[in-house]
Amino acid sequence: MPEPVLSANTRSYVGETAFANDRLDRKPLAEKLTGYLSRLNDGAVLAIDAPWGEGKTWFGRNWAKHLEDSSYKVVYVDAFEQDYVEDPFMLITSEILSIVDDGGEIEEKLKKSGIEVGKALLPFAGKALVNFVGRVALGSSDLSGEVQEAIEAGTANVADSASEYIKENLESYGKDKIAMSEFKTQLAEFALTQEKPIVIFIDELDRCKPNFAVNLVERIKHFFDVPNIVFVLLLNRDQLEKAVKGVYGSETDASAYLGKFVNFFFALPKPTQNNHDSERKLNRFIELTMQKYKFQRESQHDEFINYIKFWAPRFDMSLRDIEKATALYAFAYPIGEMTYLLTYLIVLKVKQPSLFTQLSRGSIQAHQTAKEYIEYLITEDARDSSRRSEHIFPFYLEWHEAHVNGFTEMGEAFGSESISIWHIEKKDLFSILSKKIELEIER
Repeated sequence: MPEPVLSANTRSYVGETAFANDRLDRKPLAEKLTGYLSRLNDGAVLAIDAPWGEGKTWFGRNWAKHLEDSSYKVVYVDAFEQDYVEDPFMLITSEILSIVDDGGEIEEKLKKSGIEVGKALLPFAGKALVNFVGRVALGSSDLSGEVQEAIEAGTANVADSASEYIKENLESYGKDKIAMSEFKTQLAEFALTQEKPIVIFIDELDRCKPNFAVNLVERIKHFFDVPNIVFVLLLNRDQLEKAVKGVYGSETDASAYLGKFVNFFFALPKPTQNNHDSERKLNRFIELTMQKYKFQRESQHDEFINYIKFWAPRFDMSLRDIEKATALYAFAYPIGEMTYLLTYLIVLKVKQPSLFTQLSRGSIQAHQTAKEYIEYLITEDARDSSRRSEHIFPFYLEWHEAHVNGFTEMGEAFGSESISIWHIEKKDLFSILSKKIELEIER
């Protein structure tokens, strides 16, 4: 029987106001970036870089709200939800059209020129783009009658119609080039009617199919690089560079390639335990996450908070990892007097699920691997004078060692630990605790 799945996605990105419950104090960064936007005289492409699970979407959604409240025109695109589209040009164009509110000449001109560019891109886009052109045109007679009729009918003839259309326009390169130039001109005219830059957020780009992600970045440069339009890409740079190499080959200098399209990369600040202010922010984040599950401040929950704070930097836990850990804690509750032990297992399940599975099955080799990892962490902590952890590690090290030696020896820290309240033997402790969190979590 498959294990039930636990989703930790309980996040609410934007509250009643922008940056409400700003757990990591990231509003100042948004304010600095907004100040930068207000001084731009040209278009730009900015990228907010952070690993998965570090709060890029939360930051992006709240910054977008902050900009809207400051009278900016804002578009927010979840690229991952739209990467089934063969060409992202019409995706971006349709989103821009959604904020054109003059209801007159500018909107019609921009729509018309966008349709012409869409037609020009048909050889590369195929059936999916044909459907998108139809959606944007919304009955416009500017599409060729044959293609328009096929779209409206929604029949299998769409692909054939597109092929015929392509064939008829193979020699229209000059016309297409003019159409693309006119589109940029119309877009620039619209953008310059705005007192403040138009800001277009592209989220989840690093999760898209490589071809789509790379194509989108290229389309931004080729078609939307006009004054007063700013793109903000929310991404994991390392993953996007891998996408570039996936498209153009492993020998491609992906960093240099992206540098041609992105003006500035900004790293989303990540809290670390080495800085008192960052530790305070991390503590606040954990407390607010606990409140989602209606956990109030009390000694038992404080123990979970303190040990998550201890393990988070050592296992390189992201904010999303911490949310998952908290969800598992809620699932296992009530726990009894073994919160600090269960917290360690929760961290293993979130960060090293394969190892956790082997440990829960009693694998001696897995306990040896875990023991060696604890030894590695002890070595790393010894190099950092700000970390005071010598009194914590021995218990976990001896716990794994006892499994390795068949409980012939248990060490002072582990051997002296009393678990009489559970009426179980220490050799069964790991198995029993692991069963309390025996369910799959979304990765």
